Amino acid sequence: MLLSNVIKLKSYVDKALVKTDNYSDFNKNYALSIQVSLGGFCFSILDEDRNKHIGFESYLINEIVDYEDLSHLLSSLFDQLDIIKRRFNKVTALFEGPYYSLVPMPLFDENALASFYGFNHNLKYNEEFCFDKLPNLQAYLVYAIATPLRELIKSRFVNYKMHHAQSSFIESLLIKHKNLDIEKRLFVNVREEYLDIIYLKESKLEFCNSFKYNTKEDFAYFLLNVIEELQLNPETIETYLLGNIDKNTEIYELLYKYIRKLNFMERNDFYNYSYAMDELPAHLYYNLLNVGLCEL
Repeated sequence: MLLSNVIKLKSYVDKALVKTDNYSDFNKNYALSIQVSLGGFCFSILDEDRNKHIGFESYLINEIVDYEDLSHLLSSLFDQLDIIKRRFNKVTALFEGPYYSLVPMPLFDENALASFYGFNHNLKYNEEFCFDKLPNLQAYLVYAIATPLRELIKSRFVNYKMHHAQSSFIESLLIKHKNLDIEKRLFVNVREEYLDIIYLKESKLEFCNSFKYNTKEDFAYFLLNVIEELQLNPETIETYLLGNIDKNTEIYELLYKYIRKLNFMERNDFYNYSYAMDELPAHLYYNLLNVGLCEL
């Protein structure tokens, strides 16, 4: 698979990561987190001894609509990324797919994954069921992943765990807000074709869903409809934006006409961050950079 479909977007790497080319000398207390989707790939490296993010890169993937093709392309990309071939204490792989179902713990049955998933979605050819345990939500997240993609991760990394990106989103927010005296907050994660909406009330999850949009008007419609259904006031609800959005985007300009308290998500102060990542906007790649908080 040619890498002409891949464009490097961002690269922030601490000098500590490039001072040696000897894989055996690489710090074994470094943790690798990767996130994959049809539209992109990114990874971060965490120094667990110092609880410090010391490396990050992201890539845009164009014109790939099939997960088997994505797996071939990622395999070629991995061959060229020496930095992620090194030895890591642990590896976490996040799959950013559009479909998932949340199941309360008392109702969960590992033998009924097809029923849980099939209630909202259809399993496609060459996919398999997976699930994440979300202890802070007291629920399970059931999803499907393409078998070629899962096999690729399995073949490339040892000591790896595979999770859905939405699991990291939910759990990291619940952990961050667990002991905060906050009545209501709305979180909106902006992806290329989907938006994820999470509503916390008194630090508990009240709403979670994802919507596919084509235009900025679609985006605003879904968000404002959720606000109305939740009986929230768009003039007063604290709304935090994450992902692929900034003040110069058309989506932001449209939202600001209706939602007055728009904020960009700040970095989680649980972690330290290398000087190399100073230019990385705090609201980008929140799921990836905070997955280490989650006991999935």
